[in-house]
Amino acid sequence: MSQFQRHGPDKLQKYFLYLIVGDWLLLAGVMLVVDSLSFLYSSAIALLVVAYNVLLMKLCFIRARRSSDGYLLYPVVFAALVSFALLGYVFFFR
Repeated sequence: MSQFQRHGPDKLQKYFLYLIVGDWLLLAGVMLVVDSLSFLYSSAIALLVVAYNVLLMKLCFIRARRSSDGYLLYPVVFAALVSFALLGYVFFFR
C-alpha cells in the first residue's frame, strides 16, 4: 500500500493558522473592551469566545491526530486557557 505524504503545507493547514491568529486577535479585543461593557454583554461575549476556543481546540485535535501537526495544539490550548480565565474574571471579579 502506498503511504500518503504531504509536500508542503496544504490549504486546510493555512486556514487553521488563520483561525488561530484570529482567535488571539479576538481575545485581545475582548480583553480591551470587557471592562467598559455591562455584565450581561461581557458575560455573553466571554461565553462565545470560550465556545469558539473549544470548537477550535476540537478541530485542531482532529487535525493534529490525522497529519501529525501537533505544533498547532500549543497556541490553541493556551488561548482556551486564557479565554477560561477571561470568563472567570467576568463572572467572579466584575
